[in-house]
Amino acid sequence: MNKHYLSVALLSLLSLASCKNTPAAPPKPATPSTSEDSTKSSTPDPNDLLRTLQGRWQSEQDAAYTLEIADIQMRHYNGGQLSYQSTIEVDGACEIYVCKLDSVDTSDGWCFTETTVEQGKNGAQCNFVVVCDTSRLQYRSLSSGGSGLSFKKIQ
Repeated sequence: MNKHYLSVALLSLLSLASCKNTPAAPPKPATPSTSEDSTKSSTPDPNDLLRTLQGRWQSEQDAAYTLEIADIQMRHYNGGQLSYQSTIEVDGACEIYVCKLDSVDTSDGWCFTETTVEQGKNGAQCNFVVVCDTSRLQYRSLSSGGSGLSFKKIQ
């Protein structure tokens, strides 16, 4: 009986020793991907977004109100008269400082900042784009908390 216990103990020690001598699997290299990298890779190209904005847009709420976007210039017309003009900067991830508002979820769209310099006054307004395609533009101001504006493409 003692031989039996001795055999079991010896086998256990051999098993334990062989497990310790087995080389561990090499660690897998860390992937350099971070959540910031994945956000950047999924962010639309600002140039593509700017191209989509180009043209003339007529308000769906007020037919006399139109926008004209040519390159980075945005002109607002009311009744055919120029009301004001501004420059725009497209931001596919809404990361421009005026667009970073803690209480606003911008994950399902993109932004453009409208900067106006008029009669010595200047200001920047962040606009969150809900829809923008070849026939329709819908956005709302994040800076002023305004309601949304909807436009249809006329040229």
